Amino acid sequence: MNNKIVVPLDFSEDSVNALEYAIEFANRSDSDIIMVYVVKTSRFDFMRGVETVASKGDFEEFTHKYQPLLKGKLTWEVRKGGISSEIIALANSVEAWLIIMGSHGVTGFMENWIGSNAFKVVSQSKCPVLTVRGDFKKRTVNNIVMPIDNSWASRHKIPSTVDIAKIFHASINILGTLPKDDKEEEFKIKKFVHQSEEKVHKSLVKTSVSFVSGGNVAKMTVDHAIASDADLITIMTDADEDLSKMILGGYAQYMVHHSSIPILCVQPKADLTVKDWMS
Repeated sequence: MNNKIVVPLDFSEDSVNALEYAIEFANRSDSDIIMVYVVKTSRFDFMRGVETVASKGDFEEFTHKYQPLLKGKLTWEVRKGGISSEIIALANSVEAWLIIMGSHGVTGFMENWIGSNAFKVVSQSKCPVLTVRGDFKKRTVNNIVMPIDNSWASRHKIPSTVDIAKIFHASINILGTLPKDDKEEEFKIKKFVHQSEEKVHKSLVKTSVSFVSGGNVAKMTVDHAIASDADLITIMTDADEDLSKMILGGYAQYMVHHSSIPILCVQPKADLTVKDWMS
């Protein structure tokens, strides 16, 4: 695991909460944090400096306030260009293992969180993206809900989920999401859940299994997580059949929009084979 976490920041209350949340993740994982402010620029703006939008003083103030709380290094960057592309470019350039973002915001790029720019970050980032609402104040992870459906890609999130469970000594609740009146699909999902349970057990992480059944899988997952007092839900970004084009579909959008619990979004890996996953 690389020891860099990227935290997009626009100095709104929600983005600051994401930074404070990220500090606990960083301390637990011996990671550094890179704060980033992205200035969406026009052709004219590109000829100007970006410091007038987010001054060095703003970041120096944050560094002075939060560096004492962080075991690792707290650094910052101001970038100009496309919002989602610059966040992703920074994460790629430093080989970050995680991006942590506020799921709502009022200024800067964060106002676009529920729009196309932020969804591009979630769906196109190579590393997992964790979204947290501004009113979520817990700073630890004790119980993780990991939904499993009938797709092979659904289980690609197991390594990332296990990594976080180990960092926080958390348990994983594997949630089988069963369809209505389809015994064949139900059998398939239960088989996948059993395989997932065996995989997590091999990682020496405490595991439990639950099932929900119905039509609105996203709502059932959120409701189950709330009832279970979960601290994190891990999901996959949606993908088309050949995994060649990643999109953020209805399931993931619902989770990010409506979940009061932080969401960890993981991209499927097209080169992950059955043998790799079972090993």
